[in-house]
Amino acid sequence: MVLTQILKNCCNVTDEDINKALKLRQELGGNVGQILVQIGAITDGQLTEALSKELRIPLYTEEWAEDEVVITYLEEKLSYGFLIKNNCLPVKIDHDNKIIQLVTNNPFNYPVFDYIFNKVGYSVQINLATEQSIKDFARNYISTQDKDFVSLTVGDDTEKLKEMAFEAPVIKFLNNLLSKAVETRSSDIHIESSEKTYRVRFRIDGILQDIDFLEEAFYLATVSRIKLLAGLDIAENRLPQDGKFTTKIASRFLDIRVSTMPTIGGGGVVMRLLYREKVSFDLEYLGLEADHKEIVVNLLSHPYGILLVTGPTGSGKTTTIYSMLTRLNSKERKIITIEDPVEYQLEGINQIQVKSEIGLTFASALRSILRHDPDIIMVGEIRDRETAEISIQSALTGHFVLSTLHTNDAPSSLFRLVEMGLPDYLLNASLVGVVAQRIVRKNCSYCSEVVDPPPDHILKEYGFNELENRFGRMLDGGLKFMRGKGCPHCAKTGYRGRIAVFELFQYTDELKEVFLKKMSLEYIRSALREKENFRILREDGILKVAKGLTTIEEVLRVC
Repeated sequence: MVLTQILKNCCNVTDEDINKALKLRQELGGNVGQILVQIGAITDGQLTEALSKELRIPLYTEEWAEDEVVITYLEEKLSYGFLIKNNCLPVKIDHDNKIIQLVTNNPFNYPVFDYIFNKVGYSVQINLATEQSIKDFARNYISTQDKDFVSLTVGDDTEKLKEMAFEAPVIKFLNNLLSKAVETRSSDIHIESSEKTYRVRFRIDGILQDIDFLEEAFYLATVSRIKLLAGLDIAENRLPQDGKFTTKIASRFLDIRVSTMPTIGGGGVVMRLLYREKVSFDLEYLGLEADHKEIVVNLLSHPYGILLVTGPTGSGKTTTIYSMLTRLNSKERKIITIEDPVEYQLEGINQIQVKSEIGLTFASALRSILRHDPDIIMVGEIRDRETAEISIQSALTGHFVLSTLHTNDAPSSLFRLVEMGLPDYLLNASLVGVVAQRIVRKNCSYCSEVVDPPPDHILKEYGFNELENRFGRMLDGGLKFMRGKGCPHCAKTGYRGRIAVFELFQYTDELKEVFLKKMSLEYIRSALREKENFRILREDGILKVAKGLTTIEEVLRVC
């Protein structure tokens, strides 16, 4: 009796399910019974019991225990890893009658049985068990052996990994994972392994959250599929690799950057999700307070000079600088950017991708750009003295230059450029201003509610009262504290979306004089504190707390 008829008789499997399984087998290969299990038509146990009943093959009901005599004998003849991969495990050997007893979930695996007979010279007698129980036994056995054996039997079989990567459950899992990432507004997907754990995490609003835990085989198959999609070598587990692929999720095209990294616990994959559709970049949505927006608009009105946006990785510098470019973009101006990487394509702007491997660096691209008659130049990052010098020279020769630095606050950027070797007089002649920033999570608009103010000592410690005196005009009737209580829209976190906090200044003649005379970070900070609208990063964050936009904990986390 054929398998499909057995399952119809014993498990009430419908013709629709069988046709679906046959179609999947034709497309992807595999066993019809296991495909029916994978699509949820039957359970693993039902499949095994039906086969046992109809084929009169006994179930293996004894307690699982590795027989060292059996394993030692077989390992002289063939790889134990071969048996594990084929869900075919030895449990007893009878040398007198030359019979080997195997437990399997697939009684139709005749090529494997013939291979064992030819290798060992013993007849094969089979018992049935579920696929999961066989895998559990194999995993328990392997865990007691040399760790290198695990890599040999699972990780180094490239062809098997390729096969697994194209199996329906793996494809479905990865598609669902990407769909869920899009649904939750995730920026990155982390798939990581440690010694005994395989987990998936999403970075949502800048914070990593656990999403799922995987079995080892499923983890390896998923990673292999990602590597294949990204054009990477699935057999290379010793060195980092980078690649990319494009996919369509819920009518949205995604460019996905893939990075793999070997670790002591096994390794990991990170996928950065970039949405291909047009993204709106606007100063209005950054979180600039009215006084800060006025300063930024004034800085962008300079016909030439250099404007710096500074902050650590992940602080939103790209979004801010793209919003500035969008405001500056017009048919009367030519804008050229040099980026590493180009994260979003901006209409009407010429964007260049750095390619260091062929000599296209920030510095070399800058030299060429100057011969293309730009009005505005954006340099993705000033990383070295050469790039800094060419950027400054560009600003001094009539171009408006935007760029980024990695510093902790706005005043520190002056001294970072001097440390790179730039003369202070050139810096004073070209710099128009600096914008420093961080990103905090916003209170969820669906579930946030007004809460009682914190105790007086907290208000005093973090300067709420002083801030109210200085910036009361921005508070619309006083301090208002809010907090999200957690709902499905924010995954019970109380936060949904992000907003930037800023520290910025216009580099005036007064500040230039202080910088030339004192060359001290503290003197620059003191001079800035005397300005009416200057706020350090934490103060701007506290102002947003006082307006009910975020919480004290969020501001203290990043500032």
